Amino acid sequence: MERRCWVTGPSEASRRIAFIPNTITLCNAVCGFIALTLIAGSLEGGVSDPLERLEKAAWFILIGMLFDVFDGKVARVTGGGTTLGAQLDSLADLVSFGLAPAGLALAMFHHSDADNIVTPIGRLMWLFSLAYFLGALLRLARFNSIKADSDHQEDSDAFVGLPTPGAAGIVAGLVICFFWLRRWESWDLKLLNSTSPDWVEIVNLNIVSYLPVTCFVLGYLMVSQRIRYIHMGTVLLSRGMQFDRFTSFVFGITLLVFFAEPMILLGFSIYGISPFLAFVTKPFRRSVSNPPVTGDTSTSEGLENDGVEE
Repeated sequence: MERRCWVTGPSEASRRIAFIPNTITLCNAVCGFIALTLIAGSLEGGVSDPLERLEKAAWFILIGMLFDVFDGKVARVTGGGTTLGAQLDSLADLVSFGLAPAGLALAMFHHSDADNIVTPIGRLMWLFSLAYFLGALLRLARFNSIKADSDHQEDSDAFVGLPTPGAAGIVAGLVICFFWLRRWESWDLKLLNSTSPDWVEIVNLNIVSYLPVTCFVLGYLMVSQRIRYIHMGTVLLSRGMQFDRFTSFVFGITLLVFFAEPMILLGFSIYGISPFLAFVTKPFRRSVSNPPVTGDTSTSEGLENDGVEE
């Protein structure tokens, strides 16, 4: 039987509704295209400060994530999800969270002194960045194939492997923190020291030196079949959000407003290693959830009996 791919929906009403989430998805792709344009422009000769364009590219990657968060939510709320919209979302993610971060890592390495200092990594930087891009490509292809199979739906509360926005957030966060430390103009940094200390140059050199290695690790995490990540959109935007999660969300937004650069990197980094943290803390969480019974058990038994008699 012939299968039709509706561009915006089979009826006039659904076409009008589906126009909204598809437009948001296109905004995500536009942000990725702008980021790639800035990365390519930084490699041109005659640019006064090419690294400034790379910082803007990192911010556009993060802006694309905002559109990526809301397009799916809007599609589910309005009922305007279509086959084309799902495929368009994956293609936009590949541009914004696959190709753009890989190119950003390469450009950062190219403009730094690490290109001449760390020779082994310099020879492998193209391979590491390519591994990131291929990891994002394979992950999105696997996600589409699983989603198309009606008998095997991916858990809505968890992802198999690191999501592409999470991986791109780590790369963009490292680049943003690089410029944040490089300028040393933020009020919170001024509280630490009025001028940039010597260790800042060492930290920034390590960031750009091992950024391709980070991309290689992220590429593996994206295609891993054994590592599961929490679906943050489902946890934070669900109707039954618990009070502790809500308060943590509010305090997190407050910290993000006042300490944007370090909180972006810290948040994405914690999410990237969250499965490993959960594995390490699992014995402690199990002991807390099942505390040992101490004292006289007759009291608890008596209470249980009283409850039954009532």
